[in-house]
Amino acid sequence: MSEAAAAKKKGLDLNPFFILFAVVVLVYVAWFFVSPGAYERQVVNGRTLVIANSYHPVDRTSVAFIDVFRAIPNGLIGAASIVFCILITGGTIEILNKTGTISAGVSKLVSYSKQHEGSSMIMLGVLFAFFSALGGFLGFAENAIPFVPLVVPLVLALGYDAMTAVGVVFLGTLVGFAVGPTNIYTVGVAHQVAELEMFSGFGYRFVVYLIFCVVGMAHLLWYAHKVHKDPSRSYMIGIDDSDLRVSYSGGDTKLQGKHLACLLVLVAAFAVSIYGMSPNSGWRWGINDLSAVFFAAGILAGIIGTLSIDDFVTTFMTGARNAMAGALVVGVARSIQWMLDKTALLDPTIHWFAAYMEGLSPYGSAVAIFLIILLMDGIISSGSGKAMAVMPIIIPLCDMVGVTRQTATLAYQFGDGIANMGWFTFGTLYIFLAYGKIPLGRWYKFFWPLMLMMFIMSLIFLYIAVQIGY
Repeated sequence: MSEAAAAKKKGLDLNPFFILFAVVVLVYVAWFFVSPGAYERQVVNGRTLVIANSYHPVDRTSVAFIDVFRAIPNGLIGAASIVFCILITGGTIEILNKTGTISAGVSKLVSYSKQHEGSSMIMLGVLFAFFSALGGFLGFAENAIPFVPLVVPLVLALGYDAMTAVGVVFLGTLVGFAVGPTNIYTVGVAHQVAELEMFSGFGYRFVVYLIFCVVGMAHLLWYAHKVHKDPSRSYMIGIDDSDLRVSYSGGDTKLQGKHLACLLVLVAAFAVSIYGMSPNSGWRWGINDLSAVFFAAGILAGIIGTLSIDDFVTTFMTGARNAMAGALVVGVARSIQWMLDKTALLDPTIHWFAAYMEGLSPYGSAVAIFLIILLMDGIISSGSGKAMAVMPIIIPLCDMVGVTRQTATLAYQFGDGIANMGWFTFGTLYIFLAYGKIPLGRWYKFFWPLMLMMFIMSLIFLYIAVQIGY
């Protein structure tokens, strides 16, 4: 690659912290020009819901310039559970690295792949399907972060690039999340607001889920095959990924007893976490519980690997330090939400969008919901948070224009899920990209064809939903 081309490519790689802080500043500037207003709210079954048609002018809130900077620490506080989960997971993965478990496991899988032609592509497909199931049926998003430092060195050792490695986990999880048949954070909350039976309409959503996942997997495997055949076509050219790789022997790939024991601990940690966070388990686990499980797994792995106390602490701190950048970006992203609350601009934004739905046809209204949520995801990344704020307004409007509440939920789900993979204000995106050292501009180059396909598919499936009265 020429120096001029490299410089041009580098120009697209904007720093995520700069982008997110710029949005905070933009929200503050908008406060001077947007007329303040608010919706009335009521608590129903412990949830705060917006009352439709209750928007009214309010006095302008007091916002000081220093609040632009207060947004950062307050955002970190608001995202503390995810921040600490990332740090703890990073420490635990480094413990497993120290014991040699990851390098031994990667060596075994790479050896198997070399002995069985085509098995590496099958591995990618199986991993993608696994993560899409976690996203689609359990609502995993940030919860999939612990998998990334394990998958990345494996995929790199198989001869693919970091884009493929991160894509397996991130695309798999988020494509599943976008159209998940039983996603508690989008479908579940929206159904509660719409007063529908929880996860009703499963059949149509399941068909949509399968088609989206097949298209997402095909896009990933197409890119992976292209890069594996000709590494010069990788979007990661010029980026040093040597520190993402683990050393392994291409000869003796036998796993020692301590490695097998550590792998069992790791598998058990994932299994317990997945079960505990499943809505059917009754445990009602959250991010802090996930952190606790992985911290315990790290301690067990350290004991099995016969690490001294000093070695364990030093190694754990090294892993946490390596994960610091990804952890901090989540808090900075959350600062946008804090600034929106401080400036009271959230309700005027919702009201402005809702006004555009009036007078549209049923299909036009469904598409409007999809586009509104797609845009709003840039300022409220939380799927459940948007549902609680927006759906109480959207549902009455849909009743008036002839859009079923089930179709409204589907439109909401499409808008929230697809946007998560592309909005530069989505902190979780940066975490995954940071693990693979992927600049934002290069992610967009990889992702935009799939984004376009999913956008078109969403419009088609919404049209079918309206036609069949879904």
